Amino acid sequence: MSALIVFATISQITQPAALIPNFYQVAVQNVTAPITENLLSANPQQTLEQGMQLYRTENFSEAAKLFQQAAGGFQAQADHLNQALALNYLALSEQQIGQLPQAQKAIADSLALLKIAAQRNSYDYLSILAQAWNTQGQVQLASGHSQEALTSWEQATAIYTKLGDDAGKIGSQLNQTQALQALGLYRRARITLIQVNELLEKQPASPLKVTGLLNLGNTLRLMGDLTQKNAEGKTIEQLGSLQVLEKSLSLAEQVYPQLIPDIQLSLGNTAQALSLGQNPDEKHQKLADALAYYTKATLAKSPLTRLQAKLNQMRLLMDQQKWQQVQSLWPEIQQQLDAVPVNRTTIYARIHFAQSLTCLKQLTEPARMGMNANCPKNEILADGSFSNVKNLETVQLTGANVEWKAIGQMIASAVDQAKMLKDRRAEAYALGTLGNLYEQTHQWQEAQQLTQQALKLAEGIGASDIAYRWHWQLGRILKAQDNPRRNEQAAIAAYTKAVNNLKLLRSDLVAINREVQFSFQEGVEPVYRELVSLLLQNSPYQEDSAANQQNLKTARDVIESLQLAELDNFFRTACLDAKPVQIDEIDPKAAVIYPIILRDRLEVIVSLPNKAQNQKQNLLLRSKPIPVSQTEVEKTIQELRAKLVTRSTREFLPISQKVYNWLIKDIEPQLQAHKVENLVFVLDGALRSVPMAALHDGKEYLIQKGYNIALTPGLHLLPTRSFSREKPRTIAAGITEAVGTFEGLPSVEQEINTIKQQVPARVLLDSQFTKIALEKTIKSFGAPVVHLATHGQFASNAEDTFILTWKNSQIKDPTLAGDRVNVNELSSLLQTRETSQKNAIELLVLSACQTASGDKRAGLGIAGFALRSGARSTLATLWSVDDQATAMIMGEFYKQFANTKETKAEALRRAQLLLLADPNYRHPFYWAPYVLVGNWL
Repeated sequence: MSALIVFATISQITQPAALIPNFYQVAVQNVTAPITENLLSANPQQTLEQGMQLYRTENFSEAAKLFQQAAGGFQAQADHLNQALALNYLALSEQQIGQLPQAQKAIADSLALLKIAAQRNSYDYLSILAQAWNTQGQVQLASGHSQEALTSWEQATAIYTKLGDDAGKIGSQLNQTQALQALGLYRRARITLIQVNELLEKQPASPLKVTGLLNLGNTLRLMGDLTQKNAEGKTIEQLGSLQVLEKSLSLAEQVYPQLIPDIQLSLGNTAQALSLGQNPDEKHQKLADALAYYTKATLAKSPLTRLQAKLNQMRLLMDQQKWQQVQSLWPEIQQQLDAVPVNRTTIYARIHFAQSLTCLKQLTEPARMGMNANCPKNEILADGSFSNVKNLETVQLTGANVEWKAIGQMIASAVDQAKMLKDRRAEAYALGTLGNLYEQTHQWQEAQQLTQQALKLAEGIGASDIAYRWHWQLGRILKAQDNPRRNEQAAIAAYTKAVNNLKLLRSDLVAINREVQFSFQEGVEPVYRELVSLLLQNSPYQEDSAANQQNLKTARDVIESLQLAELDNFFRTACLDAKPVQIDEIDPKAAVIYPIILRDRLEVIVSLPNKAQNQKQNLLLRSKPIPVSQTEVEKTIQELRAKLVTRSTREFLPISQKVYNWLIKDIEPQLQAHKVENLVFVLDGALRSVPMAALHDGKEYLIQKGYNIALTPGLHLLPTRSFSREKPRTIAAGITEAVGTFEGLPSVEQEINTIKQQVPARVLLDSQFTKIALEKTIKSFGAPVVHLATHGQFASNAEDTFILTWKNSQIKDPTLAGDRVNVNELSSLLQTRETSQKNAIELLVLSACQTASGDKRAGLGIAGFALRSGARSTLATLWSVDDQATAMIMGEFYKQFANTKETKAEALRRAQLLLLADPNYRHPFYWAPYVLVGNWL
């Protein structure tokens, strides 16, 4: 079964809701009857089978009791093999209910028994041994031991291969991809998936093949491989969730029709995931596809599949604001929920349905603000109304008549069901959701008590992924209550624990299943920003007291952690090592500027070099807060970028000055007093899409004021290697001709020739510039500089962040574009040399790339290239630059870089000033988009 879609988003209500009575004690009990004694008196084999039945119905706690008893019965009979099997199932059950220490002991005991079991070469023995290794992998991964889990699953795969058990081999290899992704070994995970696909291709049309393709398609979605496209957008024959699931559906129609609804449900989830980040037309089409698949899946015979499909359908209809269809659907879901048996899936379904009704309830009560991390985003429009409420004006919803009390009783029933099943994880989730409901109605005492109960349970079973949500919720509740001064420190403590949990969850967050539609921007990012807002709201600006320094340092560290979390989310792997760097130890002439976009204001923290020579600690100051909303900041930045790329107008100047006043004006006296020469920006959100060099004070640009400018994702991620730069050897590669739909870059040849005049270079031009040739040249030619003059794109995800190399000579179709090398592949290419040579890449230049059009978070792609390349510094472009201007600015940059003692940032500034002085290239369109990321020295 595919998982339910859960939306981790934020919404707000504004009308006072009726107070909810304390209905939790009187919730309706609707649970499975407990296991009776006559069942427990059965023989071990019968007990084992009964336990397996309960496990399949997700009654894990009662199943565990029976597996424990069965293991004891087999032990009394000296049947070590079946005792090991029972302990294997016991471990799985204990893991499911969050009892990891007990699960670890059970699977360890199972494997120990298998070492002494007889008939060690029998099929049954090897089959149970393979199951045990598989289970140990599951427990190890749940415990955070990804490398050990990978080893266990490799053992299981080897045994299944020996047995000729294709189903077992496919399952254990799919398990391996979970561990590989958690370890950041994306390419190995892809290779394993290809092996699984090759194994499935050899299978005849059968239920095994259909099921294997379904599992493979879901795994590909988990890894973000939704569909594979070439540079022109044409689908090609590579692995992608959509293609694999479509193949599974086609086969199921022939040989396994009962699985069709489950495949349709998965196809709906993939289609919905594909809609994210698309332009409006493509998004509309993908959402229409998802809705069509969900509608088909609602015809399933399985009550659970029908329920999941309708819940997903309802949430999608709500997101599309199709209120009349929502109105007709939710009573059907209510009836189905009342009819299905109680297990973990139906408990979560009940909770998710209650969350949907909460969102529906909120939309009809827009007069009062409230926080709900599970509802579709409800943005405030220019006229003060709410975006999701706008379309409700002509729609009368009977759904609006659902009472808060009824929603609360539904969640309370889920709490009781989880208690009856002894499913502590589900109980923690349900209790916290109930606390959130009280938060909606501003019943703070009850909300706080329930949230604290949920936290105690979640922390007791080590469920950090749940605990962080309830720490966040507790922080919101404490912050919202009266006497904020008394609660402020407690709220900060709760938020801090939430952030600390998120740091522990790095691998889990990036590997979370896409079909639950986990949203980093709405389920993680706000935790960091709200904590920073709390830390700063009582910090005086322009004050350097010890207490204020500590507060600002904490806020800065939280923002650095957010930058790291954003990049983890970008790569879908926790692959970056964060080590704090003291800026004074690198550059005593540098100031680091942290603009922070909060919901209701823009904050700026600046780290200044300390004037006292015996003080290494930087001085942190806070500018006067700018009272602009996040929406206004993003709109202003979007307008500035649009006008900067329109080279025929100077309308950008007033907006550029506005942003200058936001970021620089208030701190400029301090920059001058501390004799700052280098400005290093740790940019936030939309600010990454505009060049700081083009900020204007009304008289001149920022670079004309004598400042060298660089960007860094954060001082925790700053590479600090040093090298001898005299006449650095350079690999210069580029494409001049048109490739597919990409236009030719005729000035690239001039650009590379100019580089050759300044530094010793190895050139790869046009057909010489293939992926294989680049890799070989990097290995053989010890060059600290790699210059790539080719088309490319920076986007908000790693798959769409790429450069273009020459097309493979084996491709006969002349309309196909060249090979895309995405950021993860480029990382592997560029770092092939690092293990064998000390001189890793000092500078990577990407001179013809651009940020993806309409992608608000595309600036992450530049930081992604900079960090994964392994280069100390990266020079890239924010938009498609003029071909001739690029040749000029790159020629001057290399002249300065190779023949002077100036830093890279100074070399770039001088090259930009050269173009700025030319009447033909005075507009920022020509010289401003070049940004230096990483170490600026």
